[in-house]
Amino acid sequence: MASNQLNFDMSSQQEQNQQKKKRRKSTLDTTESHIQNDSKNHQTVRWRTEAERRIYSSKLLEALRRSSRTPSHPGKRTREVRETADRVLAVAARGRTRWSRAILAKRARLLRVRKVKKQKSSGDLRLPERERRWKLPEVEKKVKVLSRLVPGCQKVSFVNLLEEASDYIAALEMQIKVMATLSEILTATGGEVSGVAGTDGGLPS
Repeated sequence: MASNQLNFDMSSQQEQNQQKKKRRKSTLDTTESHIQNDSKNHQTVRWRTEAERRIYSSKLLEALRRSSRTPSHPGKRTREVRETADRVLAVAARGRTRWSRAILAKRARLLRVRKVKKQKSSGDLRLPERERRWKLPEVEKKVKVLSRLVPGCQKVSFVNLLEEASDYIAALEMQIKVMATLSEILTATGGEVSGVAGTDGGLPS
């Protein structure tokens, strides 16, 4: 009888310990999830602040002024403005995201290539890989397309891809607003970047 009571008590104690472990694990998982969500929200929100917009517009104007000192063909000039806007956006991200590091790395590679004699001007002419004969599931197709749109994200997990895409989209939204404001001002001033100046060196609100 005493033996049965002892076995019962030990079994009850084990169940209580297991329940405690489960509750502890659940609490840790919830805390980690909150931390990750807070981090993602912070990354997305920071692109929507007035301070971030002013910093970006100031850096962009400075970079455009430097590049405008060298005359270039209109078509080439358009490409340079786009590349400058993306590069400044990547610098503003301070290397915290994969997409920003990929843009800066691409810029560094281009600078190295330009130092060497140009052999091909059309970019990467490698033969494309043979297309797969089987059809990918619809969701996987969309994920693959998204991974190609976000710089540096072709080989990341689905969760990381969503985080990078969310931050990249928020950054692009800010870039579009700044570029639209800049375009309006340049139209009014006859296209002279040197004549554009707002508070703190950025664009006026």
